[in-house]
Amino acid sequence: MSPRLSTSNQGQEPSGNWTKDVKPDDPVFVDAREDDLIIVLAGLTGAGKSTCINKYCGDEVMEVNHGLESCTRHIDVTTMQLPEDHPELPNRRLVLVDTPGFNDTSQAEHETFRRISTWLARSYHNGTKITGLIYLRAICQTRMTASALLSYDVFHSICGQNAASRVMMATSHWDTVGSVAGEVREKELVERWWKDILEQGAGYQRIEEPERDIVGMIERLLENHAISIQIQEELVDNDKRIAETEAGKVLNNRLEAMLGAAKTEDFPVNGAFGRLKSLFRRRKGRNSPKRVHSTHHDFGTPLI
Repeated sequence: MSPRLSTSNQGQEPSGNWTKDVKPDDPVFVDAREDDLIIVLAGLTGAGKSTCINKYCGDEVMEVNHGLESCTRHIDVTTMQLPEDHPELPNRRLVLVDTPGFNDTSQAEHETFRRISTWLARSYHNGTKITGLIYLRAICQTRMTASALLSYDVFHSICGQNAASRVMMATSHWDTVGSVAGEVREKELVERWWKDILEQGAGYQRIEEPERDIVGMIERLLENHAISIQIQEELVDNDKRIAETEAGKVLNNRLEAMLGAAKTEDFPVNGAFGRLKSLFRRRKGRNSPKRVHSTHHDFGTPLI
């Protein structure tokens, strides 16, 4: 197993409209191979993405968040070589990709989305495809918050319906809740909030015993052949800007709705998007509605 993969700005620069959304300090997967087995992990901060990678690798290759501040602000990549005696993929290289959450404490939601999108586009441009995607949610979360709903909706649109069979939806932190409460939340997730992607072919995994369940989940994804996902095709094949993708439209629509809610006094200031209310108050009287609206579509300028 290797330590965390080094990333840099070196390598051949791609072309296309989506490259207009790339920033100079964006990491590049410089050692990409066409036969890489890439598995992308997504979910809110604290869901257990870094822990999931550490458990599978059997080593502390990713920093784990034990506080309130987000650890993963960029795209973190870890590689390992599968064992020689692996039943299906001996000696193949596995690439585990840790992505920042949409409730990141250090950057706006559209910046998180931009980072994820450009990394996926670059890797696809370099000839690699996606073997699987894992979406994690901590079962100790008692509500489907605005940030949780936004995170899932954007993730679903990043994948697209054709890639749903390469997705595993998973719940973590079962050791922090009682079985009855956990099962009630799980039932609601599976039958309501995640129903659409599960019906499209995604799998579900309850992570109760991490060493066993995480390994089993990743091994299940490794049974698939790699494919391109919706946002990669939109950006690279269809030459779109990030804001023009289905996921970009979902993100903008959600943020616009939240900004509208932030204009009312009953919008929760201490909620995940409470800072939208402060943003609106700061801009009120100084910016026209058109200017506030257009800020959502400027992926190079932080909204928040």
